[in-house]
Amino acid sequence: MAMENELKGTPRGTVRSAELCTPLVGVQVLRQNSNGEIYEETRSNERGEWQLKNCEQSDRVSFVLEGFVTQTYVCPHLPEIVRLLENKLIGYQKRLWFIPGESVEAYVHSPVKFSARLFRHGLVKKVILDLGTFDPQIQSVPDGYFVETGLDWKPNFAYTIPTGVQPGIHSLLLEGSGQEPFAIPMVVSTPKEQYGQDSRLLVLASTNTWQSYNVWGGRSRYRNYENGKSQDFRDLTSPTRKIKMQIAKVLSSNLKARIRHILRYWLKTESFCYRKLSILRPFSHCDLEGDEVMQPFTNHLAGGEWRLLAWLEREKIDYDIISGAELHQGPEILKHYKAIILSTHCEYWTRKMYEGLKYYHETNKLWILNISGNAIYREISFDEDGSTQCVSLSFAYSCADETQILGVRFTEDDLGTCAPYKILQADHWAFDTIPLDKDKSTFGVFSLNQNTAKKDKHYDPGRPGDVDGLRGMGASGWETDKLCKTGPKDMKVIAKGLNEKGGADMVVRDPCGSRGGMFSASSITFSGCLLIDSVASMLVKNVIYKALGIEERN
Repeated sequence: MAMENELKGTPRGTVRSAELCTPLVGVQVLRQNSNGEIYEETRSNERGEWQLKNCEQSDRVSFVLEGFVTQTYVCPHLPEIVRLLENKLIGYQKRLWFIPGESVEAYVHSPVKFSARLFRHGLVKKVILDLGTFDPQIQSVPDGYFVETGLDWKPNFAYTIPTGVQPGIHSLLLEGSGQEPFAIPMVVSTPKEQYGQDSRLLVLASTNTWQSYNVWGGRSRYRNYENGKSQDFRDLTSPTRKIKMQIAKVLSSNLKARIRHILRYWLKTESFCYRKLSILRPFSHCDLEGDEVMQPFTNHLAGGEWRLLAWLEREKIDYDIISGAELHQGPEILKHYKAIILSTHCEYWTRKMYEGLKYYHETNKLWILNISGNAIYREISFDEDGSTQCVSLSFAYSCADETQILGVRFTEDDLGTCAPYKILQADHWAFDTIPLDKDKSTFGVFSLNQNTAKKDKHYDPGRPGDVDGLRGMGASGWETDKLCKTGPKDMKVIAKGLNEKGGADMVVRDPCGSRGGMFSASSITFSGCLLIDSVASMLVKNVIYKALGIEERN
């Protein structure tokens, strides 16, 4: 909003950061004439507020703060909210998914010369393209609030993904002297003409969830710094939250969903949850900067999915992969596959995605392997450019009861805790050929996805929202799902998390007629245990072989 109406009096406004929209303290506000002579100088206060005594036509007003890109305006065109871009290496691309042979433009801000390399994240992180070194590029951000519209940066360079590259999780790694490395995450998807040709197993990358958690610009589905009230962490120990959790225990899932639906319209402070999230922003917390797949980490986004794909490759299990947007655009993709893996944290779905999954599961013998926690829990919609918008905080209320096919649903009972699984049905076929210790009925004692040190004090949407991070250790953790009464009665709980309040319910449903089978690990940290836990590894391998009709199990 321009402040032309203020120019006859005392121009004023606020100045905020680009990344989180937080108030910036101590910003120099300089009023100069066309010759650069300073007429007036002030600084922003602890709330980011600034005020000038006067501003004549054609005066230039600059906002200067070390570590940020200076913004300069000509009176009377002074915005009410000035946004300053952090002067550090960062970038984005126009989508989260591309196919081999596709040309991609990179949009980068960098105060120094920087290099760019395209990596594939498999069992070994490999360089696919070395794109060379590029000159510094200073970009700008819109003033006010821009999460709905996104950025409009100038492209720095373009590159072509090699036609022979193996699909999977990839990243464009940006590096510059004195700068933190920045990895732009993406999925290189299986092209249409190759669906089901090399593998009948499809991995659905949880790109919808990546986007819902992306807070760059000041707002995600979970945090809204635009109103100046969001905290970096939600306090799970507050009396108010404890009361809410106690009340939630005695309410049915449908009743809780109805209450949330009503509150959506009553509590205006929550309306930000349903606003558009542009894809044209940096994805800053996907944890793909590291090199070692066996390194402990804390991430439920692309970093978590990397470990699942690495495990598939170690076990020599071929797979195809697509993004959430691609399943939304063409649910008929599923007709080419015998099984689909929902990866790590597959929470956000559209109605088309779900209806396609349900149809091919029930009529085309498609197996569902839910290697995820908190799956199919919220409903979103897609814009044509790939941006998303939350439709409902309860998929069961607004669209369909996901427990009808998954059997399980996320609960907050064990939120942020981790523990091993206890085997409940050792004679189930899923444990066939696994050498179980008769004196030890647990597995998944460790997961690579665990509580690790934070890089900085700022909110990291790739980590738990609790200030203490993850508590405990194990493959049943972070967010876990439990068997629901509304689910099919032939679901078998073969193992259960030992978290204090029940943990994840690991369930299996055998196929019947035209309906495929279903397996759910029901935990976010489970995919992080597959590389280091032999029982979990052999268990999931047994399920995949069963789903694909492979008899020999090594």
